[in-house]
Amino acid sequence: MTRRVVRALAACVLILCQHAALGAIRDVHETARGIEYRVDDTRLKVTFVTDRIVHVAATRNEDWSSAAHPMLARVAERPGPVVASDEDGARVVRSAQVSVAVNRATGALEFRDAAGAVLLREDAAAPRAFERVAVLESAPDPATVSIVKTVDGDRQVAGQYVQKKDRDAWKATARFRLRDDEGLYGLGFDETADLDLRGKTKRLYQHNLRIVIPFVVSTRGYGVLFDTYSAMTFDDGKAGTAVTSDVVDDLDYYFILGPSMDGAIAGYRQLTGAASMLPRWAYGYVQSKERYKTQDEVVDTVKAFRRRRIPLDLIVQDWNYWTPDHWGSPVPEAARYPDLAAMTKGVHDLNAHVMISIWPNPSPLDAPGKELKEGGYLSGGTPYVDFFRPEAAAVYFRNVWKYLGRYGIDAWWCDSTEPEVADWTWDPKRSDRADEINVAGLARVMDPQYLNAYALVDAQNFMRNWRRQAPDRRLVNLTRSAYPGSQAAGAVAWTGDIAAKWSVFAQQVAAVQRYSASGNPYVTFDIGAFFTARGRPWFMDGDYDKGAADLGYRELYTRWLQFGAFLPMFRSHGTDTPREPWHFGAPGTPFYDAIVAAIQLRYRLLPAIYAQAGLVHLRGASFIRPVAFAFPDDPRTRDLKTQMLFGDGIMVSPVTAPTYYAAGSTPIEGAAHTRDVYLPAGTWFDFWTGERLDGGRTVTVAAPISRIPVHVKAGSIVPMGPAVQYASERPDAPVELRIYPGADGDYTYYEDAGEGWGYERGEYALTRMRWDDAARKLTIGARSGTFPGMKTRRRFKVVVVGRDGKPADVTYDGRAVIVATSSTMAPAPVAAPPFSGPES
Repeated sequence: MTRRVVRALAACVLILCQHAALGAIRDVHETARGIEYRVDDTRLKVTFVTDRIVHVAATRNEDWSSAAHPMLARVAERPGPVVASDEDGARVVRSAQVSVAVNRATGALEFRDAAGAVLLREDAAAPRAFERVAVLESAPDPATVSIVKTVDGDRQVAGQYVQKKDRDAWKATARFRLRDDEGLYGLGFDETADLDLRGKTKRLYQHNLRIVIPFVVSTRGYGVLFDTYSAMTFDDGKAGTAVTSDVVDDLDYYFILGPSMDGAIAGYRQLTGAASMLPRWAYGYVQSKERYKTQDEVVDTVKAFRRRRIPLDLIVQDWNYWTPDHWGSPVPEAARYPDLAAMTKGVHDLNAHVMISIWPNPSPLDAPGKELKEGGYLSGGTPYVDFFRPEAAAVYFRNVWKYLGRYGIDAWWCDSTEPEVADWTWDPKRSDRADEINVAGLARVMDPQYLNAYALVDAQNFMRNWRRQAPDRRLVNLTRSAYPGSQAAGAVAWTGDIAAKWSVFAQQVAAVQRYSASGNPYVTFDIGAFFTARGRPWFMDGDYDKGAADLGYRELYTRWLQFGAFLPMFRSHGTDTPREPWHFGAPGTPFYDAIVAAIQLRYRLLPAIYAQAGLVHLRGASFIRPVAFAFPDDPRTRDLKTQMLFGDGIMVSPVTAPTYYAAGSTPIEGAAHTRDVYLPAGTWFDFWTGERLDGGRTVTVAAPISRIPVHVKAGSIVPMGPAVQYASERPDAPVELRIYPGADGDYTYYEDAGEGWGYERGEYALTRMRWDDAARKLTIGARSGTFPGMKTRRRFKVVVVGRDGKPADVTYDGRAVIVATSSTMAPAPVAAPPFSGPES
């Protein structure tokens, strides 16, 4: 055979291969909002939800699934024109903001911005995979059910389950290729200190110490939401990034163009629901412990706060208020709680509120649990209320209201919403098969396809029933698990029953940031950790057997509380040792004074916190963020675990190692009471002293026990209020506007009634403020909007930090006003005035 013939045959083979490749996608159908096609035996749909959000669905089934998608909210926005064209072997569909290229050979997708820059690619060689799986239905064998004591109380546990096949489904994997230089955040949190997810592998299921949120956001300004509810596996490595759902009908995900990281979060909220607002008082200080034992103790504790003039807005009644052995019952024991209405009135008369713990596994020894059991509203071997059934949730809530809500309970602690933690036992050694054991345990309690969604449907049903019963009061639902959509149902997630160790505190600083970066804004933790001492189970691993009597624990607790003052909910809680401030020393001693000062700081910051809450609802903003969100191009911020952004311009850098005492009250000799803080590029101010600092470097800052390092970015406007004892004490008090010069700045000040659902109907006011740094002028724009009870006149005190001169007092009546500050003042080495305590 001649070389010419060989070359000709080779050319023919190449042409045939190209035609075969071009024919790899078939049955192409273009719609007004996207494209549908087949690749081999897989059907795919690419649909523009908005100009910035694209829905991708793939299935091996003949028909698309009609299964529920409880995380999704109605999206009112619609995309503009979606057009299609051919480009370099791909069919490209594009909106005004995003284009999606469909590889004709493999059907793999490539997501680009409006300028054509590639942001995210599916793996071109193997973009997705499906594996057939059998879905099993489990029922406990009644003969093997026994009562087992756990830290979560007495539980019914089945030794054996009877399983049968219910249906077939798919184990589905989506594979992507990310750039080496991008950071990735989200997926909720777990027991690790991971922040940037690159190079990590995660088994994703709900647990006492984990919350799954199947959403990631990249430093390149996009996010991906996986619309799935089963257990999942995330794996990022040299072979690419893979996200696998254990049980699905279809593979579903959403690509969201920010184009900033904050914009990607806003898109996530557009898909899953705007975050609801808490009542204003819920942003104050929350005192809790395990536990108050009588109604008199609850009221007396609030009285003690008021007598000592320590601010407080919410007191928490934890579990075991029921009759002994009546686990999870909403019926209080009459001997200890003879008049619940008198208890709540006593607290309300002191201008505070009451939260109470409720459980999804009420004892059948009382009427509520008996009704649920006999009505067939329970599921699993434990058993739990089947919140996937609205009728079961309605019966549960009706009893909660009958025995608790109607007596004046203000807020709810929906505990144990995983609802099964199979390895949460008294075994002193945790199994190395914990993931497998826990996923199997959850799959026995509920449908494996929805085992991560229990807390979501619980919260959604609770919100629905609460609004029927208490239509003028916002819902506060502290819950141990959550999912996309929980933020729209009044849910505040906390990080579970953690142990008192400095390493755990550092881990928690990263964990709350990861959770917030996952799109859900309301997160908190047990300040000081739940377990202070070391106990028999693997999770009781605290370092402080003497609790608050140990000076080492007092230091840890103080540092934890200082950081907690910058979370959406500011809440102390735990077992083993009391948590009220006076147990950490007497007035005039360092730890007590530092604790009280941190609580007072929280109340001074309430105007800023509540204004941010409004923007969280209206604009999809966040309370807290990893530093990389504001500085995505700075590689030093990518995995900056122990620093955090609060609001737009405040950097919080907690002290995460002891400098005064080790465990056992052992003094630490020669320790410097400082910490290193990385300041990204720009100009920054020390919040406490007003010292002006150049960014782009690491600085060593003073960190005495009396304060947490805090820095504010130039151009920031921070509204602050007076020292108060509760959130609504001085509604007419002047608001201090702290201006941090060195850059222009914009700020939106939000106000509403502080209670009720009027804000959803547009009953709120926005005041835009702009700082012109060159002219040294603050423009307070015309107020837009109104709400019932709004004060038409307000006093502002304008303080330019870092400059001599008197603050400017402004009476604002809603009309635009320009406040001129002196532009000839020389910079002072220390702020005039610095922040110096409750009243500056």
